[in-house]
Amino acid sequence: MEWKVQEISQLRGFTIEWAEIGNYYLSKRNRLFHSIDLKPPFTEVAVIAAPAWKQIVANSRLAQRLLRFMVTNVIPMTNGDLFVTFDKSVGVIRDGGYSELKGLVRPCRVLRSACAVDGNGDIFFGEYLANDERGEMRIYRFSQGSDELKIAYTFPPNSIKHIHGLYYDKFTQSIFCLTGDNDSECQILRSSNGFATAEVVGSGDESWRAVSIVFNETHFYYGTDAEFRANNIYKVNRGTLDRDDLGEVNGTVFYSKKIGDQLFFTTTAENAPSQKENVAALWNVSRDGILSEITKFKKDKWHPTLFQFGTIHLPNGPDDKSSLYFHLVGVERDNRTFKLSRD
Repeated sequence: MEWKVQEISQLRGFTIEWAEIGNYYLSKRNRLFHSIDLKPPFTEVAVIAAPAWKQIVANSRLAQRLLRFMVTNVIPMTNGDLFVTFDKSVGVIRDGGYSELKGLVRPCRVLRSACAVDGNGDIFFGEYLANDERGEMRIYRFSQGSDELKIAYTFPPNSIKHIHGLYYDKFTQSIFCLTGDNDSECQILRSSNGFATAEVVGSGDESWRAVSIVFNETHFYYGTDAEFRANNIYKVNRGTLDRDDLGEVNGTVFYSKKIGDQLFFTTTAENAPSQKENVAALWNVSRDGILSEITKFKKDKWHPTLFQFGTIHLPNGPDDKSSLYFHLVGVERDNRTFKLSRD
C-alpha cells in the first residue's frame, strides 16, 4: 500500500497542536481553538495575552515566523485545564483565560511536543535557550491545579548547552531527557523517580544528539540532530541498550510520532554541513523496521535563522490509530496542513 498525502484546505493557517479522535486543539498565532472533527467553524478557547504591537505585526506570516509568535505545546489535563507554551512563556488556560505560571527562572522556549506527562499527570519540560555561556539548565515540573512550576533537576554549568525535550515512556513509567549540542553535551538520560536521580543511557557524540524519541514495548527509537555527520534513525533495545542503525535520512531529525505500529520522523531544512539536500521530509519506519521516505518539501527563500528552518510539525496526542496530520513551516508550502493516509 502506498502513502497518500492530501492538503486539508480548511485548515490553512491553523496548526493542529493536539490530535485525539473527537478532541482536537488548534492554534492560530496567539489564539487557541477546539474541534471535535476538524471541520470549521472552530470553537475559540482562549486568546493568549501579548503586546498589541506584536499582535498587529504578527498578522503578517513572515513577521509571525520572525518573532516566533506561535504556540508550541497544548496539553489537555484531566481537570479541564490546558497546559500551554507560547513564544517564551509557559502557562495554563483555566475558564477561558491564560495565566503565566510562576516559578520560571527566566523566559525560555520549549520545543514542540517536548513535554513529558507522567503517570500521575505531572508535566516535565526543559529550558531551550542559546546558553552560549554554558550556565545551568533546568528541568521543570508542573502539577495540575497548581499555579507554580517546581525545578525538578538542574544540569550544572558547562555540562550541556540546552534541553531538547522530555518524553514519557509509558512502558517503563520513566522519563527520557534529550540534550545537546556539542559532542560531550549530547546525551540521552532517563529517570524513574521524577528526576530525583537520572542515568545516562548514551552520550559522547552526535549519534546521541536527538530532539525527540518514540517508544514501543521493547525498544525506543530516535533520529539524530547531527550537524557535522550523517543523520540516521536508531532503534535501541530498552533492556540491553543494544543499538541498531535503521538507515540514513536526508537531514536533522526534529520531530517524531508513533501512530499504532507505525513510526514517523521529520527531517529539517536547515542547510547544516551534514545535509545533502535542503528539504524537510517525512519518513516512516514500518512495523517490520523498514525505513522509507514518504514526501519532502523544499526550503523557501527566506533566511533560515531569522525566519525559521524548514520544518514539518507533528501534533501532540496519544499514539492510537488515528490519522497523522502534519503542518509545514519555512518551506514552499508554508503554513499548510496535510493528512497522511494509506491507499
